[in-house]
Amino acid sequence: MLPGPKVTIEIASARGVAPWVDCISPASHSAFSTPVEMMQFIDRPAHAVGGKPDRLQLCIGHPWEWFASARPCSRRITPDFIVVDGAEGGTGAAPLEFTDHVGAPLQEGLLLVHNTLVGLALRDKVKLGCAARWSAPSTSPRMMALGADWCTLPAVSIFAGLHPGAALHTGMCPTGVSTQDPRASARWSVPTKAERV
Repeated sequence: MLPGPKVTIEIASARGVAPWVDCISPASHSAFSTPVEMMQFIDRPAHAVGGKPDRLQLCIGHPWEWFASARPCSRRITPDFIVVDGAEGGTGAAPLEFTDHVGAPLQEGLLLVHNTLVGLALRDKVKLGCAARWSAPSTSPRMMALGADWCTLPAVSIFAGLHPGAALHTGMCPTGVSTQDPRASARWSVPTKAERV
């Protein structure tokens, strides 16, 4: 769901929806409807671009949904790598109810994916990464000890420039990172920032 304040005229035109009204995206994907079709869909772009690595990035919801997605992997439809996001990463586009109460925490999700791949004898074939919102230096080594091959810190680098009390989900982010306000987002001009740095 993209909250109304973020549905600008440009975004509304691209999505074919009314501007300034909450945009509720469908919960399903039009390109596939089963776990096997999803894995085939993930595999298709890799062949189209000359064998580049294909990936699956997800935040664990219900464990049975992940098990259903993992099963086709044992039938030779295997992504080159999987990135597990933690629910604590959140998103500035979603309503707070979603960011606060939907999805499994990173540690729980990572363990489930790692153990499932081990159980399917696929762990040595599929690289496993993780991403979430954290700032403690000990988090990355801990996640790697739990099975991750690497960790990314996308949220930390974004939040470093954010005001701690910013209401990202409203589209009124004062720093311009998560806003559609041209005056606020103009502060994030790459040439300007490059000169400053």
